[in-house]
Amino acid sequence: MWLISSAVFVVVCLVPLIGIIAVRSAAVPVALIAIVLLVGLLAAQFVVRVRISAPRHRLRWLAACMLAMAVVALISMMVCVSIVWSSVPR
Repeated sequence: MWLISSAVFVVVCLVPLIGIIAVRSAAVPVALIAIVLLVGLLAAQFVVRVRISAPRHRLRWLAACMLAMAVVALISMMVCVSIVWSSVPR
């Protein structure tokens, strides 16, 4: 269940990040780093699911990866929005 919800979360987060890259705004480097981190954390969840056999230990690591994804998505979106807003001519 953790892997499915995490994959859906990453897909939802990728939509605006790819949009930022598509319009070639000033926040492209932040969006690229966020994409790499989100996909890397999702891959880490798959590795944890396969490699850790103890159920409680595995669930803690899966939850930690999901929380890290949420933090990465929140911070990267805030930084991207602030970069785009600051680059708008007034």
